[in-house]
Amino acid sequence: MTQKTIRTKKRHLRGVTLVELLIALTLGIVVLGGGIQIFISGQQAYNEAQRFNRLQSDLSLISDLLASDIRAGSIVTTSPNFTVVGPSGNTVYRLEANNILVRQVGASAAEILSQDIVAFSTDCISVGGSNCATAIGVNIQLTMKASTTNNIAVNFRVGVRNNILTNKFKS
Repeated sequence: MTQKTIRTKKRHLRGVTLVELLIALTLGIVVLGGGIQIFISGQQAYNEAQRFNRLQSDLSLISDLLASDIRAGSIVTTSPNFTVVGPSGNTVYRLEANNILVRQVGASAAEILSQDIVAFSTDCISVGGSNCATAIGVNIQLTMKASTTNNIAVNFRVGVRNNILTNKFKS
């Protein structure tokens, strides 16, 4: 081999230059940054879906319990707490400190229904006035904390079955 061919081979075997290395590192960092951003967005979407699922679950539990208690009861009082007189005694719903909605049946211990309730109010729906003792229904307003800045307001009505039947079949 001549000295000229050895020099030519050495030129081709030098490796990468500093500029090529910097370009490759920059492209790698951009791709890695994009991957991290996609991961963070996916994690935030998952957390939001979990929070919404918990709110939906809490709302379903609260509305089912309220509807069941109201339909089975006969006398409803709305102040200061929401109370239904039913076959198992008084059932009391109250909003406590720190946005906690609790339900207490008779003398048993209160059970926590949700820890994200911002407001809870009830109004009697009565024939010819606002007498809760003969209420045929209850209008319930519930405001749930969805995030640090957003609240979800839910309004629904439940009929007091025993009072409706009493009014319907009065002679």
